[in-house]
Amino acid sequence: MPKTPVNPPTLEKIINHLGSGIFCCRNDGVQTIVYASNSFYRMIGYEVGEITELCGEESNFVLSRKQRINWSKLAVRLKKCAFIKLELKLIRKDGHHIWTNCCVRLMTDDGIDYFCCSLEDITEKRRSLKKEREQLETIKKAKQELAASEERYRIIMEQAADPICDYNFITQDLYCSPPFKEKFGIEVNADGLLDALFHSDVIFEEDKSHIMNDIYQFINGENPKNPEYRFKDVNGDYRWYRVRSTVIRDEKEVPIRMIAFISDIDRQKKENMSLKEQAERDLLSGLYNHVTTTNLVNKAISQSEAGSQHALFLIDIDNFKDVNDHLGHLLGDEVIEVISAKLKDQFREDDIIGRIGGDEFVVFLKNILSADVMKKAKVLQTIFRDAHLQDDMPFKVSGSIGVAFYPQDGKDYHELFAKADAAMYAAKSSGKDAYRTYAATAYKK
Repeated sequence: MPKTPVNPPTLEKIINHLGSGIFCCRNDGVQTIVYASNSFYRMIGYEVGEITELCGEESNFVLSRKQRINWSKLAVRLKKCAFIKLELKLIRKDGHHIWTNCCVRLMTDDGIDYFCCSLEDITEKRRSLKKEREQLETIKKAKQELAASEERYRIIMEQAADPICDYNFITQDLYCSPPFKEKFGIEVNADGLLDALFHSDVIFEEDKSHIMNDIYQFINGENPKNPEYRFKDVNGDYRWYRVRSTVIRDEKEVPIRMIAFISDIDRQKKENMSLKEQAERDLLSGLYNHVTTTNLVNKAISQSEAGSQHALFLIDIDNFKDVNDHLGHLLGDEVIEVISAKLKDQFREDDIIGRIGGDEFVVFLKNILSADVMKKAKVLQTIFRDAHLQDDMPFKVSGSIGVAFYPQDGKDYHELFAKADAAMYAAKSSGKDAYRTYAATAYKK
């Protein structure tokens, strides 16, 4: 049965949805712009077509004059590597400047070199880093003056805008700055501090083991890779914070003091999480897309312990073309949405559920016994049979399911998919609304 063609979003819609500024320019000295996305123009505050060159005349340039970029040499370098990352300072239409991370690739067409670039606005990130450096400098100066004047050190600490904690390993005194008390509304002391924090709700439950491990590693000289955690503020809301710490040691490398300042990164963190979520998910169903499904399945397999058995279910909606052709694509989309919601409700959080095509789904179940596969297949069949939006809908919706097992049927996603696909077509050939395992299908052959 031919599959219903799927009309994906246009390339322009995808580019603008991602939010990155995309542009392409000639290597002609002034970098004439031959293409730029709407998000690029929004980033620099211009209307489409208002600027035509990056390095043009005074009325037609966006690249800061202070930046010295030899574009010809850059083209030579790019012919030897896939891409180069630059920090570009751009001048907006309103006269303000922004900093961007620019990923540059070279394309040559008919002997003409073009720079293809994607931009990420890092202005706020640079300001945040500058602020952190300033506070680190404040702490550094404070440490230098500590021997001469402890009181002077305290005054400097209190002037810092972000919450700061200072723990003295020798005296076991703990100092928290006024902004700390204002932000979190709690009084803490050094006596049993870690135990008290672990058994309180100040730290978000899922972050407790993470932060405790990081503290011990940091004291022992290791730097945590992701010092970002959720803490409950004075309003009772959990927000994301970045914790930057420094340990002062004596000449024998014994910790004397640990100082930590806490920066609120909640908005930035949630924006990044949202972008990551959008990049990983299918827009209509909210399930993982094909690329993410492939990566997650392969990752789960690579982390499997010896003796593990997993199952990959490939499901194709029966008669979906009839729904689209006779009842319209809008109702077809609703069927997809209903099925996707039911799939998410029926399976565990760590199960991998993806929509890999217009009417195809993948469910990857980790550590499943062969005896439980039939139960799961029946659950899946029920989900598809119940996906009727109208009581008088003339077409029956069902699912044909193929199952392949790791490790006996395949050692990675592509091998398992091929085997599950063969089993799924065997289920369709048997009259649809059925499931088959690859092992049973291969045996019959």
